[in-house]
Amino acid sequence: MRGTGRTVLLVVLDGAADRPAPELDGRTPLEAAETPQLDRLASAGVSGLIDVSRPGTPLSSDRAHSILFVYAPEEVPGRGVLEARGFGLSVPENGCACSASFARTDADGDGWTITDRNVKSARDDCAQAAARVESFEHRDVDVTFSYTWKNRGIVTLESESELSAAVTDADPFEAGLPIVRPEPLDEATDVEAAGRTADALAAYTRFSIDRLSETPVDAVLTKWTGERTSPPPFESRHGMSARTLTPKPVLGGLGQTLGMAVDGIDGPHSERVDRALDALETEAFVHLHFPEPDEVAHARSPSAKRDELEAIDASLEPLVDRALSDPDLVVAVTADHTTPSDGNVVHSGEPVPLVVCGETVRPDAIETTGERPASRGGLGRLRGRDLVYVLRASADRMLLDGLRRAPEVPDYPKTDLMPLEHES
Repeated sequence: MRGTGRTVLLVVLDGAADRPAPELDGRTPLEAAETPQLDRLASAGVSGLIDVSRPGTPLSSDRAHSILFVYAPEEVPGRGVLEARGFGLSVPENGCACSASFARTDADGDGWTITDRNVKSARDDCAQAAARVESFEHRDVDVTFSYTWKNRGIVTLESESELSAAVTDADPFEAGLPIVRPEPLDEATDVEAAGRTADALAAYTRFSIDRLSETPVDAVLTKWTGERTSPPPFESRHGMSARTLTPKPVLGGLGQTLGMAVDGIDGPHSERVDRALDALETEAFVHLHFPEPDEVAHARSPSAKRDELEAIDASLEPLVDRALSDPDLVVAVTADHTTPSDGNVVHSGEPVPLVVCGETVRPDAIETTGERPASRGGLGRLRGRDLVYVLRASADRMLLDGLRRAPEVPDYPKTDLMPLEHES
């Protein structure tokens, strides 16, 4: 139910923030892009920057979105669980799930060195290779591989004994490095359970190498091990029914975990915008996600990222028209992290730009979109965990601080803040 107060539409341009590019005359792709629709929002609204986590901290999309939705990372399952849910796979109640990928390797003494983490030329063979490694047992731990897409899959572990997700990754995330034997993390609270999980994953890695010796791929690499948690639903935490529209399975899995309605929508940008506007008729909070800027940035082309941002901007015209004419709507546009399109790192820790537009917003003097214009905006520099509260305040969905209304009061907006001492 929408309840009382204005509705909120949060648009996240995944990885849209960037660094200055020489080929764009020292501008970022967002600054260089022709973005008349985002500029309309900037002119009518208020801009600022967000440090999603600690300043300088690179984040994955799932970790960044968890913080933007005001969830401490320890409340949310590891990425392996989120990806599994996003692909419609079940995670054992007392088990673990890992993200996994096929790779090519060279034997090197007692180990194996990764030569190709993406295996683009062999992706048509990955589904067949998956059948060779789909089931394995190590002592009392059952290990299952489920193929998902490209060269990727999900590895789940189940046992009558205790397991723990507090283990390191087998994937070193870089070609030229050896496959790493999983080990319990220093912070593991149940070292025996973490050791059992690590041993099973290490044995499965060796099993995959043996089973794939006659295929175009050589090994299954596991990473981001997670186990199920039960965070409070988004509606309970924020007093707003919520829907997420995303083509990215890991964020669909996050939405499911937080009790949001999930539309795993792909297709044209304009179709996603139309679906988001429709969702505002039934939900109080709508999250619209565009993963393309991040994906294009990883191809190491600032100009291609600029072009993608221009394509997204063109699709936003009906959204901006609605934002500028509907007094009952608050719209925010931001990024979840910075993705440098020079390819030197995966993600980086610079702050991301934000614009908020609505009837209750006090406009500033910023009229264009980009990292540097946003740095001069009236919102200043926010923490990621503050964003939803800024939007709730603009939507008149926050109580006066210190009031103690009973939970039975209709549309009572909860203020279950992420602990102030938490810094992810």
